[in-house]
Amino acid sequence: MYLTNCRLLPELSGGVAAEHGCVEIKDGLIAAVLPTAPEGAADVYDCGGMTLLPGLIDLHTHITIMSGVGVDAAQDPMQVMVEASAQAKRYLDYGFTTVRDCGSIGRCANYVKRMIDAGVFDGPDIIACGSTLMPSVESKLSNFSSIIHFCDGAEEFRRGVREEIAAQADFIKIYASGSAFLPTGVPKHPIMTREEIRTAVETAEANGRYVAAHCHADRAILDCVRSGVRTIEHATYLSEGTVEVLRETPETYLVPTFAAMFVSQTEPKARAFWLARLTPMLESCAAAIEKAYRAGEKIGFGTDSAPMSKQYEQGVEFQYRKDYCHMENIDILLQATKYSAEIAGISGRVGEIKSSLQADLVLVDGNPAEDLSVMYKRPKKVWKKGKMVV
Repeated sequence: MYLTNCRLLPELSGGVAAEHGCVEIKDGLIAAVLPTAPEGAADVYDCGGMTLLPGLIDLHTHITIMSGVGVDAAQDPMQVMVEASAQAKRYLDYGFTTVRDCGSIGRCANYVKRMIDAGVFDGPDIIACGSTLMPSVESKLSNFSSIIHFCDGAEEFRRGVREEIAAQADFIKIYASGSAFLPTGVPKHPIMTREEIRTAVETAEANGRYVAAHCHADRAILDCVRSGVRTIEHATYLSEGTVEVLRETPETYLVPTFAAMFVSQTEPKARAFWLARLTPMLESCAAAIEKAYRAGEKIGFGTDSAPMSKQYEQGVEFQYRKDYCHMENIDILLQATKYSAEIAGISGRVGEIKSSLQADLVLVDGNPAEDLSVMYKRPKKVWKKGKMVV
């Protein structure tokens, strides 16, 4: 099969720049990337001059979060499974062909992943952590406790890591600082000791996994960087000094999630509460991440949202990186594709339009390298492993 007459961006297509390019797909893989279609090519799809991108990657999502901030996660297990299965397809609707689930109710994402891999229904490739490891300083009464695996002390974290791996976790997620969305959460405070963090990292690495850490507090970020954590999620209060430490630690990456701080509530009291809580965090995070970006840090793309939310519908993560962090369009596109694949350790499979990689492709109307608002709406077509799914 040939996708013809498509714009190819060289940064995302192995250096191939073309206004009327061609991508050959064979057996679910990209067989060739060409400046023009070969003469007499059969089985052709004409892309109409639109831009072809690699499948998008969301490194921080929650497949069982069904709407925005404050969602009630305490649902019937069967309802959770059915809704998560339906939600999986919606990632494809927005062009996300790979997602990293950072905590799901009852480890639901682990099961949804297996069903997608078995071809039971369409959905993105899922990288799942199962439950999130957290010390019990946060309330066990919260609705969000159903995604938490509570641990206290280094040995409990060691056991927790092993139990998540036994449940087929692809990576380990820990909570190193307080949460903005938990009633007792204080985002500026660390909640794990460095010994607990180090133990989680050592145990994960001994089993071929890495650790991602929920971190708002600067001290928690620093502890995680020095303990070998691979990805720092959110990084809201990242300081200039810690940016310097990050520059000397190339194996640790930032995954900010601006979309999570978009307030979608319309009910006046709820809206006022979340605006007061999240607006200062958004401003702090934007300033911190812009510093890291200017310092040359490779940054991943995460939303801390899900496709049933307005964040996805309106392309908020793309918007906020552009408007608040003043990032270049092509850099944001790289973050949502190539860089996130590298950060997740899957660059040999996805992330670029390149020969031998998986044929996960997204067709958008316009040139997002020139006008990022192209990414604020749904793509025209999506291919997953060479199959048109949207």
